[in-house]
Amino acid sequence: MIRLGRGKWKGHILRPSSNLCRPTSSLLRGAFLDIAGRALIDSAVVWDLCAGTGAVGLEALSWGASHCVFVDKNHRSTSFIRKFLMEHEARDEAAVITSSVREYIQNTDSVPDIVYIDPPYRYSRLYEWIDSYEWNTVMRNDGTVFVECGEAGLLKADWRERKYGDSYLCWKTVKDVR
Repeated sequence: MIRLGRGKWKGHILRPSSNLCRPTSSLLRGAFLDIAGRALIDSAVVWDLCAGTGAVGLEALSWGASHCVFVDKNHRSTSFIRKFLMEHEARDEAAVITSSVREYIQNTDSVPDIVYIDPPYRYSRLYEWIDSYEWNTVMRNDGTVFVECGEAGLLKADWRERKYGDSYLCWKTVKDVR
């Protein structure tokens, strides 16, 4: 059971099947929103990559993001998110894509202000890709990338990192160097 903690859907409970994914904890979702801050979230375009239940992107939409793109390669995850959006008449506020993260980023014209990535903890190669990816090529200047990790030190020194419960939240602000 996942309870949304802020905004227009505060208190709403998400009930994904137990085998859907490892959901982002309410502690980590709250930390993400606190670090990003209302000013960054308000009217932002958010990408929730490796979305799982979509709880992070739904929290962002609930708190004032203008649009969220949910990407997950598991069709059960994307179906779960689509159902929530339909039930809450929020389909126009979001796009739900069944795809790999890399494939989506290579083929999109969407430009996010915020990217949140929660890869399966066991996929160390995906963390390496996240760390080396040139985020300034796809994001707005002064946007922020957030990454959830299961252990410390998976990303290089230019990422800030804090521990919340059993997980780590890493983030960095993207500067346009083009």
